[in-house]
Order: sequence, then structure tokens, then C-alpha cells
Amino acid sequence: MIPRLDIQFPFCRQWQYWFGKLYEPKQGEYLLNHARSGIVLALKASVPEGSRVGVVAYNCHTVANAVVNAGCVPVFVDLTERLTINVESVPVNLDAIVVTNLFGIRNDIMAIRKRCPKAIIIVDNAHGYGLPAEGDFTIYSINQGKFPALGCGGILCVNIKENNNKENTACAEENIKENDSKSKTNNPTIDEMYAALPSYGFMGQVQLFCSMLVKAIAYSRCMYWLTMKVKGMRELGSERIREKVVMRKMAPGVSRIYRAWLPYAEDAIAVQQQNAAIMSERMKELGNECILGENAFMLVARTQNPEALKEWFAKQGVETATHFKHAIEWAKQFGYVEGSCPCAEELTTKLLMIPTYTKI
Repeated sequence: MIPRLDIQFPFCRQWQYWFGKLYEPKQGEYLLNHARSGIVLALKASVPEGSRVGVVAYNCHTVANAVVNAGCVPVFVDLTERLTINVESVPVNLDAIVVTNLFGIRNDIMAIRKRCPKAIIIVDNAHGYGLPAEGDFTIYSINQGKFPALGCGGILCVNIKENNNKENTACAEENIKENDSKSKTNNPTIDEMYAALPSYGFMGQVQLFCSMLVKAIAYSRCMYWLTMKVKGMRELGSERIREKVVMRKMAPGVSRIYRAWLPYAEDAIAVQQQNAAIMSERMKELGNECILGENAFMLVARTQNPEALKEWFAKQGVETATHFKHAIEWAKQFGYVEGSCPCAEELTTKLLMIPTYTKI
């Protein structure tokens, strides 16, 4: 069975990288344990407690949870059928908005900026590695199950216009749209907050390394069928939403793995794009519309019967998923009012996500 998420951990290579050279963050980069930690840090550094923060209604519960952990109030916004934010649904008086590029499908940041000229814009690229850094902040995830699936890590980028670093990094200045950043961010505050975050000690890193290894073995093709039976679940239910965001600096070992992976980033994205193109044609033959982001993190199939398509893939030895099918139940526990985001509600019953990280 091919798992729907990439939880790779080539032991020999990762062990070697774990003791390699540290990744040196560029100007405006902060290395964290999770992307959600980046959302909390960005909000705490840029808006006061009690601020109203826009959040996509069809999304992972961790985003709204991070907003709450930052002492802010989630305000849910709707999507279009193409999984981008419906700009007209965004309240103009927001203090900030988390723009999630779902499955690598890129939003129009300039249109959102025009709609909410005073709002802090945090671009959530947890699914969008390889997409440009935009808005006032951008976050990326390198957790297992994301792309790249390197371990427990996230990167927060403060998009400073004065950044003259021309290296090919997530935060390079050429990736930031001209006139997009409004200089609303407070770097000294972020520096102070980041410096105060705890680091992984030696034993903490050993535990993290072992947990990554165990998880990778459980999610390997030969073991995955047994893992599913033991766990008894493959998707989060509506009960797991409110959690404290434990903020740390990125483990040095994960930082080293990230540095070693960077030279292969473009090739890895190209593989996903190629796999997605092949599968997209197959989906069209089966009569399903497909939506695909620039980095092809996952292929999104829009279908009237996701469960039937899911069973079809299972027979081919591929696990697919109705990602975020509990999104509205999660959102309600953060104050969402049913019916306020009709497209997002419909999407929970019409989409199936197909893995692209390996050839099917």
C-alpha cells in the first residue's frame, strides 16, 4: 500500500545528515519545530491580543488553533471552487489574515492586500514549499507528511524589502512581490521572542530521531496495512482540535537534514509535477475534474462520489484521503457559524487528495 502521506526516513542517509553541517538561516528566516509555531510567533510580534485574524474555513484545525494560541480571534473566510480564498468573503476590517495555499494552490496576495490594506498577511505555505515568499510573513513546513518530509520542522520568513540576499532560498528577495510588504513587522520583537524559545537538548534530539524512525517504519509500504489496522483510524476526527502549541527552535539534526536536501529541491518538485500530470490525465479519463498546485504537493480530484474513487485507488494499492472532511466541525469549535462559508462546507464532501510523491 502506498501511503497518502510521505513519511520517508532513509535511515543510513538521514543518520549521516543528522551529524552534518547546520543550515544557516538567511536574513529574515527563523527555524522552528512546526509551521504552526511560525503562525503564533508572527501574530504575537505584529498584532495585539484580541485581534481578529482571517482563517480559511476549509483547513487543518492547527491553523485556527495557532491563532487562538496567539491570543487572537479566528474569523473564517470562504473559498472558491478552485481552493483559493474568495476575496469578496474577506472582512475588510481584519487585523491579520492567514492565507493558506492549500495543496500548493497559490492565492492572489495582491488582491487580498487590496481588500484588506491594513491587515498583516501571513502566507501559510505548509503545503507550498517552492512557492515564493509573499505578504508580511511566510511559513513553510518540513514535517514528515509534508514536502519535503524531513522531520519536525518549520520555517518562518519575515519578508523584508531591504533583503538583498540573492541566493536560491524560500525567502529570497526576488520571490517577494514588489510593493507587497508594508514594513508592518517588528523584527526586534521577533528576535527577542525567538531567542527566548527553548532548544532541543541532546536527549530531546535522540527522542525526536527515534520517533521519526518509528513513524517512518510504521508508514512504510510493507508495514502500512498493519499500521492502519492497529491505529483503527487514518483521519483525525472532529474531537482533536484544541491543543497548546509547544514552540521550540528547530532541532539541529533536522536543520542539518534540510541543508543536505536543498540541492535536490527542484528535482524533487519536478518528480511530483510529472507524477501529478500523469495521474491528472487518468482522472480526466474517469470523468473527474482535477485541481493542481504549482509544486504538485497533492493532486486534488473533485468528484461527486469521493468514497467510490477512494475504493478504486485502494484496489490499485494507493491510499487516498478526503483531507479536512471534519474542517467545519473543527471550525465550529472556534466560533464558526454554519452557513457562513457555503463553498467550504461543500468542499468537505467533494474532494479527494491523491499522493504525488511517488510514481503510482
